[in-house]
Amino acid sequence: MIGEVGTDALPDLTRALEATRRPIEPCPFPPADLRARLTTNAWLRRRLSTALMVRRAEARGRLLWVRKPRERARAVAAMEAVVGGTRRAHEVRSLAREHLIEDRVKSTLFWQPWAQPRLDEVSTARLRDAFAAGRGVIMSSCHMGFYLQCASAVTALGRTPYSVTGWALEPPPVGSWGRRIARRRTEASARGERLIRSAGSFALLQRLLEEREVVCLFFALPGHGETPFLGKPVMLASGSARLAVAADALVVPIRARRRAHVVSLDVETPLDPRDFADWQELQGGLAAVHERWILELPATMEDPNRDGAWERGASARGWIRPEPGAPYKVTRVSSAATAHADHRA
Repeated sequence: MIGEVGTDALPDLTRALEATRRPIEPCPFPPADLRARLTTNAWLRRRLSTALMVRRAEARGRLLWVRKPRERARAVAAMEAVVGGTRRAHEVRSLAREHLIEDRVKSTLFWQPWAQPRLDEVSTARLRDAFAAGRGVIMSSCHMGFYLQCASAVTALGRTPYSVTGWALEPPPVGSWGRRIARRRTEASARGERLIRSAGSFALLQRLLEEREVVCLFFALPGHGETPFLGKPVMLASGSARLAVAADALVVPIRARRRAHVVSLDVETPLDPRDFADWQELQGGLAAVHERWILELPATMEDPNRDGAWERGASARGWIRPEPGAPYKVTRVSSAATAHADHRA
């Protein structure tokens, strides 16, 4: 979640910008047990066929569905939360099985060498036009498929992506989670991606966008504003829409999807905040684009009830994650804004 703060919270914004623009250093892998060292070993992974490893992951996902009732129940709850109230609500069980498979594949792709994702001519042209507009650009994605590859679309065209994150900038603890953090930072270093801590980052991100940089933000994260999304009221963060309006930046929806072991990226027509009455209407427009994409491939969406997201607060009736001890505050985004964006899309 992006905290909106004034420049008084960043007493030296120039220094903060300089620090943000410095390349990310590769991160040493912390110690771990033997199994974790083997499964996360980059040298070994480079010698394993990604196509073969993905087929193996798919098989493991199918076995999980049959043999692990707890995992099966979790996947069913996840898909109920995603497609409940939509035209695909009747497909929950089949989508849940696919969801388990996609989870295993995503984990496998994370540890395999990160191949450059495919980008078709239409998506490439949309990105080039957005980057040539002389304005800041927000790359807006959801946690679908191997979404960490979305920044590669930016670097492939010679631009530097500034990706907002939380966990990737934590000190890596001993064990497999610490090695995951190290892997994420090492990959960012290799492709020239910059990482920005999400907490209290609004002023810094606004300045980057005003200086015509490219910022990568996730859309479907918990927030204090209620947005009609996936057929239900969802408490969604609104940082992307608010930043776009504040910095007069284009918003470019992007998603990752796969066929077998090959990752492709889709880029939608940019949303221009000048075409919307306010950030609330832009929020609805962006929600409509992501909703359409999610309903095309709902099984690839990460479980909204995972830790760090809605944490068991997401269901077919709505996604709610009130802050501990805080009152339930709602900023409504009108359904009319969503309808407006459906027309534009």
